[in-house]
Amino acid sequence: MSRLQKKKPASEKAKNRIETENKTDFSDSSSKLSNTKSSIVASPLKAKSEKSLVEAKAGAPNFFQRAMEFLREVKVELKKVTWPTRKQTTGTTIVVIVFVFILATVLGLFDFGLSKLVQVVLT
Repeated sequence: MSRLQKKKPASEKAKNRIETENKTDFSDSSSKLSNTKSSIVASPLKAKSEKSLVEAKAGAPNFFQRAMEFLREVKVELKKVTWPTRKQTTGTTIVVIVFVFILATVLGLFDFGLSKLVQVVLT
């Protein structure tokens, strides 16, 4: 879990990398954005391609790397699970089956009673 908390999102990594390459301060980005807003609006395809280039430069993991990381994390989490014993599992299974039969009997009797009531009313 601590490894996940330390991990930065890809967008933050890209921002840090661009910041170090350009040696600029992003605190005054509002004025810079207002100047470049018209170029972004004029060419949405260019903005998308620039975004994909930034992600590629930042070393954004591809689908398979993300899938492998997900499976590793699942394995770690499954090791933390407290699994029930065989006796606990069979006991709870029996309770569930008995409860289902009782509920089915009650609903069946209710259905039978209502169907008889409808027959009496209609005849």
